Amino acid sequence: MNMEATVGWLKDRELIRDLPLRYALGVDRIDFDLVRFNFHPDCQVKGTVVSGPLDPYLDWTEAELRKFDSTLHVMGNQYVELDEGADEGRMETYAVAYHMRPEESGVDDLILGLRYCDDVARFGDRWLITARTAVPQWVRGPIPNAPEELKSKWHGKTFPSV
Repeated sequence: MNMEATVGWLKDRELIRDLPLRYALGVDRIDFDLVRFNFHPDCQVKGTVVSGPLDPYLDWTEAELRKFDSTLHVMGNQYVELDEGADEGRMETYAVAYHMRPEESGVDDLILGLRYCDDVARFGDRWLITARTAVPQWVRGPIPNAPEELKSKWHGKTFPSV
């Protein structure tokens, strides 16, 4: 057993595990410089409502988040697939995302259960998300700006694994 390689592998796993935590911090603070810090600029995102290249996706996300009083993205179970010495890996993170509306709005808060399925790669001494798929698990509350077929498909239902 090569202790140096094992320690390097453990360090890489921790750096990868930090990505969704830093993402959540940036999203909840509406600090999209911090959010973008986690992604490769060429990243493609398949989101819960919209999909596409990173910048238009994050621009849309930021605009939508500003419609809420606050959000809280709680990252839960994580599974990292990374071979020792590898420069690419995969991670899956379960999350519950609370989107709080003003009390006087009369509209229910939006709460999502989802999984972030991320491809990651090493770039120099950093790890970045190179592709992301957000997989819905369940939803409570109205989804703003979602197409009607998505709203009816999502509301109160659970979703199979990808």
